[in-house]
Amino acid sequence: MAGAPVKLGSILSFCIVLYAVFYRKDNFGDVRLSPVKQHLLDLERENKVGAGVNQPRVALGYGACHDLFVNATSLLNAKDLKGSPEHFNEISSKEEFLKSFTYFFKHGAAAERFMSNSKLYDELVEESLKLPDSRWAIGGNAPLMAKRFYIEGWKVLLGAKMSNKLKKLIPNDIQIVGSEDTEVRDDVHMILEYKTDETFGPYKSPRANRYIMHNDENNPLLTSLEMLGEHLPKFNPNLLVISGLQMMDNFPFKQDGRDLRAERLDLVKKQILSQPLNTLSHFEMASYVDLELLLHLTTKILPYVDSVGMNEQELSNLNSVLEHGEVIVVADSNPRVATALDQLRKTFQLIRQKNKEHGSKRKLTRIHVHTLAYQAILTVKGSEWKRTKAAAAKASLTAHRYVCNSQNIELDKCKLLLDDSFSTTTEDNNNSRVFFEPTKPVACWDEVLDNDEVEICVAPVLICTEAQLTAGAGDNISAAGLVLQVEK
Repeated sequence: MAGAPVKLGSILSFCIVLYAVFYRKDNFGDVRLSPVKQHLLDLERENKVGAGVNQPRVALGYGACHDLFVNATSLLNAKDLKGSPEHFNEISSKEEFLKSFTYFFKHGAAAERFMSNSKLYDELVEESLKLPDSRWAIGGNAPLMAKRFYIEGWKVLLGAKMSNKLKKLIPNDIQIVGSEDTEVRDDVHMILEYKTDETFGPYKSPRANRYIMHNDENNPLLTSLEMLGEHLPKFNPNLLVISGLQMMDNFPFKQDGRDLRAERLDLVKKQILSQPLNTLSHFEMASYVDLELLLHLTTKILPYVDSVGMNEQELSNLNSVLEHGEVIVVADSNPRVATALDQLRKTFQLIRQKNKEHGSKRKLTRIHVHTLAYQAILTVKGSEWKRTKAAAAKASLTAHRYVCNSQNIELDKCKLLLDDSFSTTTEDNNNSRVFFEPTKPVACWDEVLDNDEVEICVAPVLICTEAQLTAGAGDNISAAGLVLQVEK
């Protein structure tokens, strides 16, 4: 639905008609599903990625790993949990691991933690490999986003140190740089997955999600950074994606009074600044709990990028760090649209402030927030970002396809959580609402923020009710949101 949000008082009767026509259920479920699916597919079909000389080019860093997927409740025994669920910044014992996992499980919240106990970590990997449904896959933000860009038709340069065995899981046409050492020992990430309404002792998960644990050696050091930098001038990307920095979270960097982490992040900043202004830069947020690292990001990374992508947990956390200097460990796993939009606006303005404070030649012109129920993309009008409405639709479709692990969208595996209307802000004096029309499911409107006119688009997600994959969903959704927004 294009145009400004509609005044509530003037359209009450229309709302009643909308509710009667579209919000009723029939024998096959929510009657909104079919028109929403059709119109999202139409938007995707009408908007193609450039080909030939117009094929866009993306460079991505940093890192890669082997993901070991395991059913969380098969690996862990709730009877071993002693005491209440509890949050820890890093994990050093089995007791802390169980408490930390349960803390996020009961909220249905995604989390990623560093385990400092290498012996325990190796034992858990061994136990996981004995389970019949455990499986290996390529992991890491950069490789997963790289594969999505490649699938959608982009030319891709990936900065990642990986073994030849791991490289075989990447399409041949993706150019990989980052290591000349053929004896690389790949980092392993454990992906503990669980489904909606699954139980762990007395706790029940409100949504399907995953808890990621790692004991990395390569990724926290961004070992591919320099080699990616060497290849950037010749590759000449249209887009540079910065990701994987959460691997630095709670990693023991400081030695002999030297802050190696700050030094490596300064080099990331230098790499972004080395790119011409017409090369757009995107930072992919993740699950961070280390306040010092987050504060580094607010001075060394965020002031110099054009775009930021994140989920609802990461949005709350980033907003809190920027506004109050405090970490939020867990947030609402399915926030109201109005709540997320308010946080999105505030975060946009706070990062814009950082642009000015640091004298950056770049200004933030795009934020993409992906949640279980909807996609929200903000872009500055007149900026280099194009086709925001189609990008929101593409991200929504990718969310369903990836989680269901199928290109086909079957209505009996879909549900909508978005109501028949939503408020655009939580402010008390607000009397504007957007009405969700199944035949025009992506709602877009204009606002003025930080003296710039911006466009905000919200697309409903056809939520996959039979989740096959959870880890990597955010990377695929974020990349899909970007693929249509950059045009040569």
